[in-house]
Amino acid sequence: MTILSRPSFDRAFSGLDSETKAEVRSAAALLPQAFGKPHVHAGLGVRKVGKYFEFRVGLKWRVLFLIRKGDPVLVTVGDHGAMVRFVRENPKA
Repeated sequence: MTILSRPSFDRAFSGLDSETKAEVRSAAALLPQAFGKPHVHAGLGVRKVGKYFEFRVGLKWRVLFLIRKGDPVLVTVGDHGAMVRFVRENPKA
């Protein structure tokens, strides 16, 4: 499983501070082993959000992703409000 990203993720990620970027990288690295294993992914808080999936990074940050050809594709990163807006504005995966 290879972790991929969309330009929308890269733009949002570039606006984060270095500590948050490190936290996002660490959480994303756990995704391949955790996805599809409910007891393992509980720590990441993986859940379905519309056509997307979401995992938590700490208390504040969330990452939306899709699964394409078996690989996670990171779509965007932000706080809860940013995720709600993104899903509302981009209902189709």
